[in-house]
Amino acid sequence: MTFVVASLPIRSEKDLDKITLLLDADFVELRLDYSTFLPELQVIERYKDKVIVTIRDVDEGGINKIDPELKAKYLIELNKRNILYDVEAKFAKKYSIPTNNKIVSIHYLDRVPSYSEVYESLRDFIKESFLLKVAVIGKDGYKELLSKLLELEKIAVMPIGVNPLERIAFSILGSKLVYGHAGEETAKGQLHYKVVKQILDYLTSISISSPSILTG
Repeated sequence: MTFVVASLPIRSEKDLDKITLLLDADFVELRLDYSTFLPELQVIERYKDKVIVTIRDVDEGGINKIDPELKAKYLIELNKRNILYDVEAKFAKKYSIPTNNKIVSIHYLDRVPSYSEVYESLRDFIKESFLLKVAVIGKDGYKELLSKLLELEKIAVMPIGVNPLERIAFSILGSKLVYGHAGEETAKGQLHYKVVKQILDYLTSISISSPSILTG
């Protein structure tokens, strides 16, 4: 099953009000790194079954630099409240962030790594995490790398800066998450999440009526 995620930049407390407009997505990603503050948790906790909290590091595509100690404390509090978050693998290791039933991610914005490099970075999180997430710039070899990573059971992969339909293609091949924007791209190569839902719903309906179309 692929979950459709609506990615929402949070620049002020008021932006949290937009969550209610996006509940037709499977998850709403709250990109808190678009602000220079971290909001109170009461509103977020209200929607904890629907949100993914992300405080992306600048060197992995984040917008504003958030004090790492503050970020670590915030993530630990989110964990206490059983709120799903996405944390970078190297940050989780450095600050001992809980990753049980959380998303552990890694982003390669300027190169395509080897499979072994990615696997070694994520190996410690394979069993306990909710999902692993790998995003890679669309340079030579990225399709082969992401396709091989799909051999892992709990994985979401996404190319960066390529035809947006490729993200949907990888979801058909087994990627567990596909991100769409909610009016503003938070990564290069995103479609609006409603378009993603429409395409996937259509492909699902074709599959149900004519299974051989998608299975070959």
